[in-house]
Amino acid sequence: MTEPARRSGARRTTLAEKLDRLITALAPVDGAPPSYNEIARAIDEAAGERVISPSYIWKLHKGEATNPRVGHLEALATYFDVPVAYFLDDDVASHIDEQLRLLDALKTGAVRNLALRANELSPESLRALNDMLERLHTLEAPGEPRQSGQTRPA
Repeated sequence: MTEPARRSGARRTTLAEKLDRLITALAPVDGAPPSYNEIARAIDEAAGERVISPSYIWKLHKGEATNPRVGHLEALATYFDVPVAYFLDDDVASHIDEQLRLLDALKTGAVRNLALRANELSPESLRALNDMLERLHTLEAPGEPRQSGQTRPA
């Protein structure tokens, strides 16, 4: 979180919320996210020793544990393939969360198909497509602020 955001009283994202986003992002389109047992087992196997328990991951995810050891954050970051800073810095988390939203959008067949077909277009056609998408967004959600690359909930 930036210094101006801290001073303005903007709410910090909790570790539990960040962990929830990562766990949800790993869920297949029509499947369940990885269980706490699966996450702990994968972390322990990668480390070759017991690093974290499923119950501790649950406590972190539910907000019952809020001050994990650095080793736990490093293990979780490695498992989810994010920098440790994701858990510590809201600016880093915001950037990665934007990528997670895009990944989630690409899980839906219609969006994935559109992206694959758009990949074959010329730069000029891509600009025209982007203009059309911006216009459609304005028609469907007038007055809603939108950042480049932001997806709307399905």
